[in-house]
Amino acid sequence: MNDEKKNREKRRRRRLKNQILAYLMLLIIIALIVAAGYYGVKCVMNYMSDYSDKVSRVIEEAESSLAAEQESEPYIEEVQSSSVQNHEGFSSPVDTDLLHSLIESLLSDMTTEEMVAGLFIVSPEAITGVGTAVQAEEGTKAAIMENPVGGLVYAPKNFSSSEQFTTMITNTRSYAKYPLFTIVQAECGTSDYGLETTAKASELTDTDSVVQVYKTIASGLASYGINMNLAPVAEIVPEEGEPSLQERTFGSDASVAAPLVNAAVQAQQEVEVSAVLQKFPGAAAGSKSLEELKNSEFVVYDMAINNGVDCIMVSHIPVNSVTGDETPSSLSSVMINDVLRNTLGFNGVVMTDALDDSAITGSYNSAEAAVAAIQAGADLLLSPENYQEAYEGVLQAVTDGTITKERIHDSLYRIYSVKYKNVIDTL
Repeated sequence: MNDEKKNREKRRRRRLKNQILAYLMLLIIIALIVAAGYYGVKCVMNYMSDYSDKVSRVIEEAESSLAAEQESEPYIEEVQSSSVQNHEGFSSPVDTDLLHSLIESLLSDMTTEEMVAGLFIVSPEAITGVGTAVQAEEGTKAAIMENPVGGLVYAPKNFSSSEQFTTMITNTRSYAKYPLFTIVQAECGTSDYGLETTAKASELTDTDSVVQVYKTIASGLASYGINMNLAPVAEIVPEEGEPSLQERTFGSDASVAAPLVNAAVQAQQEVEVSAVLQKFPGAAAGSKSLEELKNSEFVVYDMAINNGVDCIMVSHIPVNSVTGDETPSSLSSVMINDVLRNTLGFNGVVMTDALDDSAITGSYNSAEAAVAAIQAGADLLLSPENYQEAYEGVLQAVTDGTITKERIHDSLYRIYSVKYKNVIDTL
């Protein structure tokens, strides 16, 4: 009897996957048919800009169909799924089969050029050529269609009012063929982007206060259409350490800072703003051994990783005692793959620190840095000095086999697991 139930459940899961794929194919065919009409181009662009919403509706219809079947046969075993941690620490189910089908269907439709572009995070100015972007109209539309980057990072200079910023973000996201990360850096204590001024990290000493502050920040960002925040700072800074970091960190004691950093992460991700831990490893890491790091700042990262942080930014700090050379951590496979992935068990998105930093540009051109970062295991390449040069460099590396398509696919799979997880969670 149990085998019979399991077989029925497998058949249902298979029908669910097939239904999703069939719907996606139908949407693509409809778009192509529309493209042949008088208003074809405009309709196709509108269709692609609503891609995420349509995919969500497809999933909802498929899940509704499955639910109806299950109601007619009550003795069905519970479907196995993986789980992620919510901010209270309880597990919430995520259907990994459904997520896998959705991502694989999306990636199968992408060209190599689109896949490579999807690894880059750039400013709107980097692709539009304007001095300061404060609106998103035809120029932005053309730039986004020509450069389907993975995300755009905005600075305070791009904000003049809540209405202006919301309109710009909304328009930009509507122009994108594929879902974008829309990103800012808004740590606690900031008053940028019209946000309510909050206490600084150094002033917060309990998790309830941290949750309240970061939920306020994230809710404000989400109202604009921002879905990723380059915060919180996860570094452990000694009292005599880097002065510029003192007020931005949760202290010098890893055991005290760890739950506070984790609370900041969970508060943001609960309102569907992906948190990005800054930065791995920290400014003081260069003088420490791997064992010393495990007993200090790694304690902070370990807790956030175990509770499902979406993204970690890797710094340019070289850690000679661990890697054996002066390679920046952002370009080091030892630090990304061996330490962050294998030792700490992080399976989420790895973002480089800004690649236009002098720590990189002093030794690498844009193409070299971008290729080295991907080879090291990075998924998202933040702000190369010259985006076009970096993009062409990676594309050429894929073409000549220096970087495999499978390697690009792996990064995009992690990226879209974050971009689409909230769609799955809300079903």
